[in-house]
Amino acid sequence: MRSGLRTLAGLVAMSLLLAGCSGNVFELAVGDCFDDGDMALGELEEVGEVPLVDCTEPHENEVYAVVTVDGEVFPGEDAIQAQANEVCFEAFDPFVGLDYESSALDFGWLVPTADSWEMGDRVVACFVYRLDLAKVSGTLEGSSI
Repeated sequence: MRSGLRTLAGLVAMSLLLAGCSGNVFELAVGDCFDDGDMALGELEEVGEVPLVDCTEPHENEVYAVVTVDGEVFPGEDAIQAQANEVCFEAFDPFVGLDYESSALDFGWLVPTADSWEMGDRVVACFVYRLDLAKVSGTLEGSSI
């Protein structure tokens, strides 16, 4: 498996408001598109809002899977990220239409923190983006790139 997920891939969901037209990470759905915005700085570890973009316009990321994980106790940061990596990897090929290793795309995720877990957050949101970090217009679903 390739390594090299952007810093954004390890970002976790919680409430930190970012400027601009934004969407709550707790409400992201498959097909939502967004830009990195302030997250591109790589300094944020907790994200509550992402800058939403109409998918027909140039954008950096597209949500391709939203999965609810089970558990009463927060599994820990490493464990939740490993779980996210697994579910996002499994959902990649069916969404993109090409296996991960052959693709010019990569994936990242937004996962619960210990604090958001205590508030009932169990959602992992997987997003796809170009390896060269170029913006895309339209959906990457079925793109086979």
